[in-house]
Amino acid sequence: MIKKMLQQLAILIQLGIAFFPSILLISLVYIFFTDFVQGKDIIITGLQSKQTGFFFLIALLFWVLITWYTSRLLAYNHDRLFRVAKKELYHSPRLLGYFCFTVVFMALTSLQPRYDQLYIHVLILALNFTLYLLLHRSIVQFNNASNPDLLQKIRMITWMIFIGRIACMVYVNSLASYISFLPILQSGYLYLVITRRKISVAHAKEKNTDPDHLIEKARKQYKRLIIWIFTDPTRQKDTLNKELTMQTEKNIFLLFMVFSFLAFLIYLNFIFDISFARFVSPLPIILISFAVLLGAGNMLSLLSIKLQINFHFLFILSLVIAGYFVETHHVSIQKMDGATTDFSQRPKLREKFNDWFKNNYQTSIMNPAKEMPVYFVIADGGASRSAYWTASVLSTLEENSNGKFSKHLFCLSGASGGSFGNMAFYGSMRQKDSNRLADLQSYLSTDFLSFPLARLLGPDLVIPFIPVLTSADRAKALEISMEQTSNHDSISAFMQKDLSAIMHAEGSSFSPVIAVNTTRMQDGTPGYVSNIELNSEISGKRIDVLKLLDKKETMNLSTAVVLGARFPYFSPAGRIKNQYFVDGGYFDNSGGGIVHEMILDLHAMMEDTLRLHPDHPYKQIRFHVIHISNQADGKDKISKTHPLVNDLAAPIKTILGSYESQTDFNNIRLSLYLSELNKTDSTFHAINLYKKGETDFFPMNWSVSAKSLDKMNQRLKNNDDLKELTRKIISH
Repeated sequence: MIKKMLQQLAILIQLGIAFFPSILLISLVYIFFTDFVQGKDIIITGLQSKQTGFFFLIALLFWVLITWYTSRLLAYNHDRLFRVAKKELYHSPRLLGYFCFTVVFMALTSLQPRYDQLYIHVLILALNFTLYLLLHRSIVQFNNASNPDLLQKIRMITWMIFIGRIACMVYVNSLASYISFLPILQSGYLYLVITRRKISVAHAKEKNTDPDHLIEKARKQYKRLIIWIFTDPTRQKDTLNKELTMQTEKNIFLLFMVFSFLAFLIYLNFIFDISFARFVSPLPIILISFAVLLGAGNMLSLLSIKLQINFHFLFILSLVIAGYFVETHHVSIQKMDGATTDFSQRPKLREKFNDWFKNNYQTSIMNPAKEMPVYFVIADGGASRSAYWTASVLSTLEENSNGKFSKHLFCLSGASGGSFGNMAFYGSMRQKDSNRLADLQSYLSTDFLSFPLARLLGPDLVIPFIPVLTSADRAKALEISMEQTSNHDSISAFMQKDLSAIMHAEGSSFSPVIAVNTTRMQDGTPGYVSNIELNSEISGKRIDVLKLLDKKETMNLSTAVVLGARFPYFSPAGRIKNQYFVDGGYFDNSGGGIVHEMILDLHAMMEDTLRLHPDHPYKQIRFHVIHISNQADGKDKISKTHPLVNDLAAPIKTILGSYESQTDFNNIRLSLYLSELNKTDSTFHAINLYKKGETDFFPMNWSVSAKSLDKMNQRLKNNDDLKELTRKIISH
């Protein structure tokens, strides 16, 4: 009994190895689209219009085709496994294709909170597997008992049902329609793959009516290719079996190649065309890219079996070797044309503050007894969620205070999406007579995800082999997404400008300090891109990135923002000379650290001045910090750790935990310092997207669905902390 169980376990392990890529991608789709709020929001985005729904269904069917057919090709070349696991090998490709529908069905049902439960997913999986066994047996029995002509007619009806259901789903375009009709497509898929062989055998009579030599030669070459693909190299089939294989596989293989070619054209199109990538949306891009990568991986496996060479190892080895000769992720540095901005001549912090103070002190002169608030903004990272929330809060403060907020705003500091929101707000303030809040929200609701996602799941994997692509990685695609929107608005035009756009006021009275925080990958040292230069005695080892640039070199504002938003895997570390920079959130996810240093330096300057000139207007200044946060404070309960996790992954878990805790402690220190400095705890203002005790449910992604944006707008409208801060700004 135990021996038999161990043998079955060994067979399952061998099957898992043979079909590992397909199993892995099915698992990834399930985990990402059911467990992650980002995945759920991508599904919502993918179903929000008819064209995205259409591409979703096409992508799903292509993924099913690739999973089933390439797994089947591998199964034909595992004769040794076939001898001990004939039944399992026979079912595996069909079952894998079938489960593609299953995991998508579970992902769709997870959008309804009451169905987003593990036990429901297990129940759906069990019911689907049971249904597979029942359907498979019934269809096989019907297939054996029916003549090919009847099977052919039913196949035609099945295809008509497929087309009709797809058209209906796209037309209705509701979650209920997709959930209702997907099982029909799933059942139809089983019928098509089970009856295919018998129908092909019945129509396998070769027509020799065309004696053309070239056509006959091509036919023979095609025949040899089919037999070579469907024959294990360790076993020779007899002539009859070879002929049968040829006749039953030639048509489906040709269709497979045609559909793969068409899908590959779509794949190439959204890789290189940002408009088409946005038109398709992230969900179909993920499924089509997974299918293409799976097909490529399984074809490499097939070649490895055929030629007895491990091509996967050779591919990985080639990537390693190529990495020594080709840099794939340079930061996009531009050469300045004409008039140049010398970054070494940027004002120091104190110089910048005094200029700002002279320009904004007029109101305080009217009432010398009244304090003059100086606002520093720190903004948490969080991709588009953070950018949208940050810019919306800043714009609301500006509009509801009738422009008073910007007159007291000295610094905008942030990390990742927070820096993006700050920069977008900065750009909007340079535009006159604009509907600022609406313009910002329109711009930041853009799909910034699709284009870099297409690069991530495509050419970025082979950049070392194609030097022409080294300047077009996924980070550059994100920059292009920020610079190009369908509306061609003023903010995207601002993001196309180089850093000189934030170095000078350009006729505008609005010219605060702006700091984009980043982190050096090699040692975790924090860095910044800013329109000022910090005193090294205050900032310590903090890296001034602009000092790394040569004279007459600059970068676009989008590049600067992305330099501080290079989060793990989605955006690679960017190289400037021999230094690599990643997301600012690795070290400080709010930008609070650099603001703390600024306030320390400015306070020291003011103390020295007031000591000599007690009546100096500096005495009216009071520093305020506005912390715009989009982080849920509902923490997971601390629980016991598995001994294996403790032994193998304790450093990883600790580092991941310290990433968030470090930012929290930085912000707490800043808040306590302000309380001590101002003798009050009312100068640190937290404006959080989440309510106290809530868990994370807004997607942290570079694309946010309209549904989530509507919820964020409601939070903006009803945020009591924001209303209270607005009242304080107006009262000053």
